[in-house]
Amino acid sequence: MRTVRPAGTILDVSEDPKKVISDFLGYALSFGKITGRSPAETLAERFSPQGKGMTVPDVFLAYRAEGPDDLPPEFTEAGPPDLKGKETWVLTRLNFGRLSASELVEGPELRHLLQEALKQNSQSAAS
Repeated sequence: MRTVRPAGTILDVSEDPKKVISDFLGYALSFGKITGRSPAETLAERFSPQGKGMTVPDVFLAYRAEGPDDLPPEFTEAGPPDLKGKETWVLTRLNFGRLSASELVEGPELRHLLQEALKQNSQSAAS
C-alpha cells in the first residue's frame, strides 16, 4: 500500500510519479470547506463503496469506475482491465490545454490514503 507523508505544504504519496494522488488528497481535504461538514465525515460519505466521489470543476475528478467505458483511454489501450467485483476509483487531474493525468486506486487503499491524509492534516493543525 502507498504511504502518505507531509512535504512542506503538500502531502507526498509514495508510488505516485505524476503526483495525481497527492493532488487528490489536497483537494479532498479542502472539500469539507465547501460542504460545511467535517472533512472526515464528508470523505467517508463521498468515498464509501457507494460514494459519489468529487468534482472540482475544470481541475479534478474522482469517481468510481463501474465498467471499462469509465476508464481513461491510457488504461484500456492493452485491453480493458477486469473491474468485476472490484471497487476501482479513477482520479484525474485536468490540465487545460494538455493531456490529463490519471491514476486508478482500489477502494480500500483510497480510504486508507484518505485516513492517513486526515491524520497528517490534524497533526499539522495541532503543531
